[in-house]
Amino acid sequence: MMRFRLVLALVTVAACGGGGSSDNNPTMPTTPTTPTTPTATTSVSLQNNRFDPTAIVVSPSAVVTFTNTDGIAHNVTFSDTNIPSVPNWTSGARTATMPAATGTYSYTCTIHAGMNGTVKVQ
Repeated sequence: MMRFRLVLALVTVAACGGGGSSDNNPTMPTTPTTPTTPTATTSVSLQNNRFDPTAIVVSPSAVVTFTNTDGIAHNVTFSDTNIPSVPNWTSGARTATMPAATGTYSYTCTIHAGMNGTVKVQ
């Protein structure tokens, strides 16, 4: 009986990866919410209740075009109140002029929770 327990213990350790590999911290898959590097563009689509791309990079004082292709009301409301918000609209394009100051400016659609984006001015 003791020999059976020893064999069982060794099989269990071997099955769990006990040895051989120096990588003891495997990477777990994640779902990205925001790209690590913003997309260099001045155009953002509003589609399927999300901004695409969610993060962009522009030059100082750039004009960003937001195009609503959902056919339902959206808006673009910046957390920095010095940037004028784009009021509700259901289709077509609207623009927002970014500040001359460098920085990252976040915005949201206040109608749809979780619909967020950022503009990095550099």
